[in-house]
Amino acid sequence: MLRIDEIGVYYGQVQAVRRVTLHVMPGEIVTVLGGNGAGKSSLLSAIVGLVPTAHGRVSWGEQRLDGPESSTHRTARLGVALVPEGRQLFSTMTVRVNLLIGGYQHHARRLHDLLGPISQLAQHQGLRQRLERVYDLFPRLHERQEQIAGSLSGGEQQMLAIGRALMASPRALLLDEPSIGLAPRLAGQILQQLVGLRQEGLAILLVEQDAHAALRIADRGYVMETGRIVAEGTAKQLLSSERMRRAYLG
Repeated sequence: MLRIDEIGVYYGQVQAVRRVTLHVMPGEIVTVLGGNGAGKSSLLSAIVGLVPTAHGRVSWGEQRLDGPESSTHRTARLGVALVPEGRQLFSTMTVRVNLLIGGYQHHARRLHDLLGPISQLAQHQGLRQRLERVYDLFPRLHERQEQIAGSLSGGEQQMLAIGRALMASPRALLLDEPSIGLAPRLAGQILQQLVGLRQEGLAILLVEQDAHAALRIADRGYVMETGRIVAEGTAKQLLSSERMRRAYLG
């Protein structure tokens, strides 16, 4: 499982994450809810090694993800992928190239290292199979595969960001606000794809601004306020919680 034990994250003197403990099992969607500034994005950044932890432990199975040897490349190689807020695509490259880079970048430490052989990437059998899997999941990406990523609609860009993460064949998938900026219908379609990925055995940790939408697909959830976990439970328990209704569900 993906396990976070008592971790803390600081930005200078400001503590953004305060002794957070949670876990995600394979074949499970767990959502982290909370308002702006609650520490949700900092939590995901700490898990994948984008920011250091001040204390505590982050592990995937028997492998520790934090500590002196932690890095985003090592985390990706161990099977943990992040779909960041804002998508962070290679906006001047095509959909297809973005996906191929997603399948290859965890082998290269610098973008320059992988741009050289980019024309040969599609000949790699494993990458071809992953590419077809992403196209099956998001047929729109297949239709747009030669289109420049920056010219896609917001929903298509989010599909591409998720597809790029899946190209690394992760066993744990972390998503930071995947529905932000999307129309409700399209956001619902994006989130519904996660249900199919859960059925394939992925461990999914979802940070989401729309508490209703997140809890409709999640198995369990945690609520963060000012860097702390202040509530947790099954999705059903959180949906029926009076505190949750007042604070997040309306």
